[in-house]
Amino acid sequence: MSEWASTHVGQLSPDRKWRWDGTTWIPVAAPLQAWASLELRSPATLPTAASVLIVGLAADQALRVGAIGVGASVTVACAAPVLVLLGGIRRVEPRLLLGAAAVFGAWLAFRASPWLLWPDAAAALILLGLASSFSIKGSLLDIGLAESAARIVCAALHGMAGPAFVGRPITQTRWRLAAIAPVARGFLIAIPIAALIAGLLASADPIFASFLQINVDFSRLSLDLFYVVAGALAAAGLLRLAAAAPLDRVDGPVRRLGTIEALVVLVGLDAVFAAFAIAQAIAASGTGAATLSAAGITYADYARSGFFQLLWVAGITLVVLVIFSRITGFASRRGRLAFIILAETGIALTLLVVAVASARLSLYESAYGFTMLRLYSHLFAGWIAVVFLLLAADMAGLWRHRRWFAGATALTAFGLLLALNVANPEAIVVELNTNRAIASHKLDAQYLGELSNDAEPSLLASQSRLDPTLARNVRDVSCGGPRTYSPSPAAFNWSDAAAAQARRTGC
Repeated sequence: MSEWASTHVGQLSPDRKWRWDGTTWIPVAAPLQAWASLELRSPATLPTAASVLIVGLAADQALRVGAIGVGASVTVACAAPVLVLLGGIRRVEPRLLLGAAAVFGAWLAFRASPWLLWPDAAAALILLGLASSFSIKGSLLDIGLAESAARIVCAALHGMAGPAFVGRPITQTRWRLAAIAPVARGFLIAIPIAALIAGLLASADPIFASFLQINVDFSRLSLDLFYVVAGALAAAGLLRLAAAAPLDRVDGPVRRLGTIEALVVLVGLDAVFAAFAIAQAIAASGTGAATLSAAGITYADYARSGFFQLLWVAGITLVVLVIFSRITGFASRRGRLAFIILAETGIALTLLVVAVASARLSLYESAYGFTMLRLYSHLFAGWIAVVFLLLAADMAGLWRHRRWFAGATALTAFGLLLALNVANPEAIVVELNTNRAIASHKLDAQYLGELSNDAEPSLLASQSRLDPTLARNVRDVSCGGPRTYSPSPAAFNWSDAAAAQARRTGC
């Protein structure tokens, strides 16, 4: 009995209404009821409404400058303590997620590359949402696909209900509004009288008339109002999500796909990958030269083509394996074992596809140089290989009593993004192309000049290592930018400041 209990954690009963948790059978939560729940554990207060306004004003300062910089970092930094103090986040894990959100928000003031800024902004918002969702219960390392979907739906619903949440404490202070009603009526009476007298005096005295000339940019004012409202609504949604009743565990669908159907799918998948592996062996041995010649393709073109398609194959295969591992119902231990063997075989063959894609991309880069897309393709290949290894461990039964795969995958993605912020990928592309240019005397300076200010210091510093012609090309594309930098405090970005400094010294 103990062996069965340890190996069947999460197993559903034949009627799909009970789940074994390792010690006892517990009822399966009703997914639709959990997903649509808007129950609150605590109401909003006036300080909650005030904090939403503060975050909205910070968002306005970040967005109105038209550049991503310190203002964006401050906005994220404001949201984190608001969620702790007024959202009731007391647990360690969600506080760590808030800290991670602040870290990614801080990088918005240090990096200028769109290859980093948009992922950083998305990571900060996602981490704020995760912290709010896990405020009372739940863990990133114990969340399945169905529960992930449930929490996304709940977050969207609470986000839409955010305005009513923060508006309730305001509407409950009607007695205060009644106290100022006489003042408001007095203003309504006084304004037309004062306007009439002021108009007459203005027509009689041009100096007095100049006092009344107030220039208001209504389009700017409207845009500011929109930014404040947008930031406030986002904060209201996060606070309502943090104040929501905790979401219970959500299991996958009660109706499951049969074991035979799933095995047929995996056999077909493995057969296709096995045929691809044979094709790679034929190409490596040289026996496929006739086939390539008949198709009008040289071996060099063959080696340098198809890498994006191969990465797509790897991504699609990952989705298929994850979904089928979650929706398949196993009537017997033998069926489960067969599924695991076929799935692990598919993972091994997919890793071969990833290796081939990475090798082909390397050949392409050696011939044509490095770009941000090619660098990110390499990184995606490495990341998805790590994810496949995590999936293989999950299917093999590692940490069986926790649903850790989805959370671990998310953590690897956040970790990779953090490493990219530290490493500065655009500077890496400049360095790789510079090293290639030293040997080949070829450099696409025009492309490098189109990179963001993250690349500018490294690009100008590369002149000393290049031959005079290539160094002149680098100066032509780099030195046309501004050499001074004096933005508003909200728009300040360290990467832009460093680029201006590099132009002053290197041009």
